[in-house]
Amino acid sequence: MCRKGGNRHYTETPGSEVMLMLETNGRDKPLRVLVADQDRRCRQKVKALLAAESNVDVVGECSRTTELEEALRIHKPDVLFLEPQIPGGNVFDVLASESLGFSPLLVFATSHDQYAVKAFESNAVDFVMKPYDPKRLHAAIERAKSDLASRRPQNGNGGTAEHVRDVKAATEERLMVKAGGRMVFLRFVEMDWIEAAANYVTIHAGSEEYRIRQPISEFEKRVAGHNFSRIHRSTIVNLSEVVAVQPCNSGEYMVRLKCGKELACSRNFNSGIRTLLETFLPEPAAR
Repeated sequence: MCRKGGNRHYTETPGSEVMLMLETNGRDKPLRVLVADQDRRCRQKVKALLAAESNVDVVGECSRTTELEEALRIHKPDVLFLEPQIPGGNVFDVLASESLGFSPLLVFATSHDQYAVKAFESNAVDFVMKPYDPKRLHAAIERAKSDLASRRPQNGNGGTAEHVRDVKAATEERLMVKAGGRMVFLRFVEMDWIEAAANYVTIHAGSEEYRIRQPISEFEKRVAGHNFSRIHRSTIVNLSEVVAVQPCNSGEYMVRLKCGKELACSRNFNSGIRTLLETFLPEPAAR
């Protein structure tokens, strides 16, 4: 897994590394989860799996839309595990109500894959298909924890109208990719690097890999404006994940990521790395 942390060192000579500043963050409070599903056995299964997760607290459950609205107001969960077909009314009308005053993170948990697009439009953190797989549900929880930690305001108040707008706007910061028959909503900030092979690209995100059919030139356009840079004809890197750059000869570099991966940067694709170095290197002292 990629780790946060690092130092900064200002030297650009062949064979020496330029270390870049990193940030850390953490979250001490338990993740508060509400489970909404009309099937009692499914609710029990989810609760049993969540009980095995660290720092997770199931604060309630409900089986109808009318119960959901009340439970949201009472418990104000961080995350809602939602079966979108629960009876009693339109669940999306409830979630869109501004009177709630907050917007929980959504994990769609359903056997109906036609809700994948709706999940994406609703800014769902993840989309988990039934029957539940423990590893898949664990990944959804980890994604929710990371998402909440990155979005929570410094004062800890996640219930403001401004926060609701920020959460809805975050839809534009993600890609929807199909992996193992499931839809995964992958945020740009989760991607470490991308490698190309023929007409496919593989997205490396922490310990996960996602392979999609798309030329790297087209994928480069998809991540444009999100702090990515193409450093080789077959490699795109998230510049936020770069911790060290080692200059080599003839304008080439070796780039090291937070996860320890080292990637070659060719002189034909070094503009992004050089811009990154110029950001961190001090200006020459006046003579």
